[in-house]
Parts: sequence; C-alpha cells; structure tokens
Amino acid sequence: MQIWMLSVGTLIVALAVLDALSTTLAASTAAGPITSKIGGGIWRVGRRIASGPRSPLLVLMGPVIVVSTVATWLFLLWMGWTLVFSSDVSAVVSTATGQPADWWARTYFAAYSLFTLGLGDYVPHGAPWQLATSLALVNGLGLTTLAITYLVPVVTAVTERRQQASTISALGTDAQAIVASAWDGASLRFLDQPLFTLSQQIALTTQRHLSYPILHFYHSRSRAQEFAVSIAALDEALTIITEAVDVTIRPHPAALGAARTAVRDLLAVVGSTFHEPASQTPPPPDLTPLRQIGLPVMDDDRFAARLDELAGHRARLLAFATGSTWPWSQAVEARTD
Repeated sequence: MQIWMLSVGTLIVALAVLDALSTTLAASTAAGPITSKIGGGIWRVGRRIASGPRSPLLVLMGPVIVVSTVATWLFLLWMGWTLVFSSDVSAVVSTATGQPADWWARTYFAAYSLFTLGLGDYVPHGAPWQLATSLALVNGLGLTTLAITYLVPVVTAVTERRQQASTISALGTDAQAIVASAWDGASLRFLDQPLFTLSQQIALTTQRHLSYPILHFYHSRSRAQEFAVSIAALDEALTIITEAVDVTIRPHPAALGAARTAVRDLLAVVGSTFHEPASQTPPPPDLTPLRQIGLPVMDDDRFAARLDELAGHRARLLAFATGSTWPWSQAVEARTD
C-alpha cells in the first residue's frame, strides 16, 4: 500500500469537505479558504476585463463563481478518492477478469462511486475497500445535496438585495435627492418609516453576507439595483441629515440611529473580508441643491469640519461602493440611471 497516496487523497477529500461546510453552514465573516480564493480571483479578473460597471461580464461573475466553487469541490472529491483507491493495487478489480484496475479505471470507479451506485464493471476488493466505497458514496451525494440546497437561498438573497437597492433608489437617486424628497417645507419626518424599514432589511442582508459570503460577487448593471452604491447614497444622506441639518427638523433620532447602525454593521462585516478602508475619504456632499429648495443647512466650512470626525467611516463606505466597480461620482452623486 502506498501510504503517501492514501494520506494525500484523504487530505484532499477533507479539504474539500471542510471548505464546503465552512462556506455553506458556518455563519462566519468569510467563505472557506478555497472558495475565498476562487471567488476573489475570478472577481479580480472580471473587473480588469470589464469595460465598466454596466458590463454584462460583471453580471455573470456571481453565477460563474458559484458554479466554479461547486465544481472545484466535486473535482477535489474525485481526485482525492481516486488517490485513496489507488493507494492499494488490489483495492479495485474488474468483475470480468478479476484483475486489479489500472489508473484510469480507478479514476472512473471513484467518479461513479461518488455519485451513483456504480455500473458493476469494477468493484472494491475486500471489506475495507467496500466500506471506503460506501463512504465515498455518502460523501459525494451528501456534498452535492449540500451544494444544491445552498444555491437556492443564495438566489433568494440576491433578489432581496436588489429589492432593497430599488427601495433606496425610489427615495432618491443620490444622497441629496433622498434628503430633498423627504423635505416637506417644515421637516424631514417623512423618512421615519422608510429608515426603520430599511434598517431591518439591511440588518438581515448583513446576516446573509455572513451566511452566504458569495453574495458580495453578485453585480447589477442597473445603478438603481446595485446594493453597494444604494447603501452609499443612503449613508451619505444620513450624514447630511445628522451633520448639516438642524436637529429640530430631522427624522426621529431612533430612525436615524437604527439606519446608521445597520449600515455600520454591514460595512464591518463586508470590510473584514473583502475590503480594506480606502486610502482617502470621498468628497463632501454638495449642499447647494438642498439650499436651492429652501432646506436650512449649515455652511460648507462647518460641514466639512464635522465630516472629519466621520473620516474612517466614510473611507470604509468609499471602499464598499467603489468595490462594486461603480465610480463614486456615478454611485452616490449620479442623478440618472
């Protein structure tokens, strides 16, 4: 028996199972080591090749990464079990001749043992290898079932992220528009209910990013449906309200606090895995459109000084928004889709 072959094969199988379990079942801040490298690598290549944020190539990145991840798990299982069955020359024999199977026959035997009960032309020889074949079958079918059941909620979560982005965009296509749409000439209290609702939805999406880290690689060609840029526009609107607008006309403090906390928690989860804070902060939001509609805001110099206290938060927000490939000027300040 080739001990090194048995050891390497077992290690490969264990690595595939560990990566699949950590990606699909562990609500952590990152996927498994293999999934993380595959997802990050494919996404970086896609970003370099894509012509811009509306490129169809970026839309395909999410599904491609999911399929590539599952295919890698299954391929590793196949190769690992092939090495296991190849570690003993008499582990697999031909039913027709009784002769030990060669390398290609063992590869074939490992594949159909993982996903079916076999065709009967090759069989395990001896009780230990019969047990190993049973374990391979359970391993293959179990991981395949796990992968399939993982994909369904991922698609649901992607749809809900886009719905949340559309809800934010309906309030306004940029930070100033969100504030302006809520101004009734006396206060911004119109935002009370939307902020409470959005804070709950964003908190749920944050937890789904923990459960399904692959969500980060799903991209929308429509700015109105791109989650990262809509979150950035919403948070910049909150910054304008909390730092430049008098407290007497703001939305209820509980609504503002809930929305701000939800965004901070989201940035903490996503940033810990996918983004370092940007090396600079985004430019201050332009308050001129708000002055033009009669909304009382502080002067630009005082506003800029208060933004200094939010430099770290806004740097993380910049990294999150531009990580979706949308430039900040289009993501947060754009007024058309």
